[in-house]
Amino acid sequence: MKSVLVLFISTLSFFNIVTAQQAYTWDEYGISFTLADDFKETVNNAEEFSADGDGMSLSIIPFLDESIDDSDITGYTMSIAASLNLGRIDDVSVIDVNGFKGAYAEGASDGAKIFIMGLIDPNSATNFFVIITFLDEDANAIEEAVNICKSIRKI
Repeated sequence: MKSVLVLFISTLSFFNIVTAQQAYTWDEYGISFTLADDFKETVNNAEEFSADGDGMSLSIIPFLDESIDDSDITGYTMSIAASLNLGRIDDVSVIDVNGFKGAYAEGASDGAKIFIMGLIDPNSATNFFVIITFLDEDANAIEEAVNICKSIRKI
């Protein structure tokens, strides 16, 4: 009986997590991603996709450059981070996410944590910068930002 109760609670928790997400598709660029259900789309055009949630903002900015490869994206990402005048940069890493190559930097400025992720599509000239901001000490937001980044994929 106890194992059935644990299974039932686990199942409810799983469905609560699943229903707390909303899927977005940016048809213009053939990518999809998930955001928490409190996010509201603020911009959706050829130059930008942005949405705001409870204490968090997301922007995805496409850029065209067919010559860029995974050895260049770290420098591109760091140049975007530098342009934001971050007070500190906590982490810089190379990533491979759902068919994209890229890099990300984590930084902070004026009490806000900023994730900057540069993604290149090895099969296209269209690449993306993803910028997510939230309060610096919000541990839940860090996990949510990581989940958003992991959810970005080509469709």
